[in-house]
Amino acid sequence: MTSRIDADTERTAPSEHAAEHASAPQVLPMSDNPYEDFRYFYREGMPLRPAPERRTKTPGWSTLRHNLFDRWHTVADTWDGYNSPQTKLLDDHMWQTDEKGAALAEAFKREGPKKARADFEKALAEGIDKVEDPSPELVEFFKDVDEIPEWIDLEAAERGRVAYYNVTPSAELLSIAFAFWATTMEDRTSAATGETGMFEFKAMQRTVETVKFFVDLGRKGVFDRYSDGLKAAVRVRLLHAQANRGLEKLWGPEHYNQFGRPIGSSFLVSGEGWFALMPIAVDEFFGRPHSGRDWDDVAMYWAWVLHLMGAEERLIPKTGDEMRKMTDFIYANGGYSSSYHVQVATALMSVLEKLDEKMPAQVLGGLATVIGDEDTKFMVKGSRFEGTNYLVWKTGFLAKARAEAAAYRVRDRLPGAEAAKVRKAADGKPPWSDVLKQIETYITEHEPDTKRDYSLHDTSKEAQR
Repeated sequence: MTSRIDADTERTAPSEHAAEHASAPQVLPMSDNPYEDFRYFYREGMPLRPAPERRTKTPGWSTLRHNLFDRWHTVADTWDGYNSPQTKLLDDHMWQTDEKGAALAEAFKREGPKKARADFEKALAEGIDKVEDPSPELVEFFKDVDEIPEWIDLEAAERGRVAYYNVTPSAELLSIAFAFWATTMEDRTSAATGETGMFEFKAMQRTVETVKFFVDLGRKGVFDRYSDGLKAAVRVRLLHAQANRGLEKLWGPEHYNQFGRPIGSSFLVSGEGWFALMPIAVDEFFGRPHSGRDWDDVAMYWAWVLHLMGAEERLIPKTGDEMRKMTDFIYANGGYSSSYHVQVATALMSVLEKLDEKMPAQVLGGLATVIGDEDTKFMVKGSRFEGTNYLVWKTGFLAKARAEAAAYRVRDRLPGAEAAKVRKAADGKPPWSDVLKQIETYITEHEPDTKRDYSLHDTSKEAQR
């Protein structure tokens, strides 16, 4: 499959301005060949593309969605219930991906990974003006890094970081477990993860990079242009773009026509639901409420992250309500894994098993409290972890989570509670830190040559295409 990046950038949708003054966006009819008709980047005023074929007859991940969101809004059990301007825009953006990231991934291929990586890292560490003769794509990419838009409220984002930092230990652990579950279960993520095989062939590098990314994002000072957290977000953006480029070339038009982009823009923003929303939503599920401002601030915290990772502003939730409703829809579209299901489940659970042989059962037990037994068991169905007895862990985790939520609820009402949260958020141990320490210890003892530079797709089989 030849490169179509230049064509993608130049093309516009048919009747680009047809819906500019309409009361509601026009939605185009489904194409017989989306690869030819829908493979462009949306511009304001264009009609919207319809969603790729839904992966399930009714919205998926039902137990999870009802558990987390029933207290906030009506959770739909039919696709007709998801018909808002936000969901229609998310449908449209399943057909496209990070535009500047896609262009930079092509530049990496054109220039070769050695030069392109050196220029990228110099721009990241010192600024784009320090790079001699940078590619036009690199210059455009770093505009998003160097020019934080006015709509991002960094004071609110810092409050969001503090709220995120102060979730209960059970909410933190369950959110980490959810990342493993959702990677296996969400069909596009499962397919991309399985095809690249990174959790099989570079398991510890892929794992430690992911966990370090979240730890660095939680540290005080993360909003500084040269912080480790900001650099990690930008490196992961490039990693996603490289993977997306290679997978598209590998899978071709037939896959695009059925699923849209391997890593579509709408599933990029789902990171807000996977990672930012889950800790505070789980807190609430077990009995510790958060204020409306907490929700809004956490949304703004992750809005900054998503901007750095290449999400378009129009897709990024900026309030707690927008974040919850977007996440509800993203979860509904999650599907039930891919043909790589067993492969991905086995690889991810094997990582946990390496760290602690009891961990797979512990993770499944925690998941079952909020996701339900049926969807928890489906995660490992067909793998060697099928039939893992997790019920005792489920019971124990539920009791622990409820006790912590009750204790934190009392603590939140004490005089000086907010100041105490700010102090804790400066202690250098953000969420995911304990897991990172466990992984680092394993690597030191068993795989000391493991890299942590986010460059897996510079020379991967996907990058060669």
